[in-house]
Amino acid sequence: MLATPLEANSMREVGVLLEEGRRLQSRLAELGAQLRQAAVELEQGHPPSPELVAGLAGLSQAFQGLLERAQHLLGEVPIEPLLPRILEALEARHKVLEGALLRQKALDVLERVSGLVYQGGGEFLPLSSVQFDALGMLRQQRERADLDETFLALASGTHPYNLLLRLVADKGMSNEEWARAYQQVGQALGQELAVAAARGQICLPE
Repeated sequence: MLATPLEANSMREVGVLLEEGRRLQSRLAELGAQLRQAAVELEQGHPPSPELVAGLAGLSQAFQGLLERAQHLLGEVPIEPLLPRILEALEARHKVLEGALLRQKALDVLERVSGLVYQGGGEFLPLSSVQFDALGMLRQQRERADLDETFLALASGTHPYNLLLRLVADKGMSNEEWARAYQQVGQALGQELAVAAARGQICLPE
């Protein structure tokens, strides 16, 4: 189960809007200081500079554009037209999308482990045991809304299952990386499984 291009693109779009919103927030703060100074000058009879008026109009257009794009991206739920509320809504969506992508990465690892094939003939209990556990984790996580430490490790590539898949399929590891993966798989999942993976007796399905 791989992250879909739509989800990845949505997360990038939300990230872009967040960055634009934060820059706009800084510009608004700067403009606020300028407007406070302009208010003092107005009381003294000095009109605001053309640059200040143009800056105010430009920021107003930028804010309206950000609001419209955020509303389109976030769907039908109306967003209060205040920059902090827009940023809060975007940050919440970013967190949801990030969690979905992490979940998909973790589930993909479990599905790949579940599909490993032993080529040594007959059933290989060390692999069968790992696959049984992986299938159980698949079922468990599909029923949960949160991501526990195990799934975060799977998503980040640090779980023993990730290292097992590297032993099986990653031919580009350095000798040092290979030795470390072999040792950690042996410690976490059993030496028999590590040896079989290292000898090429375990493979991904064609």
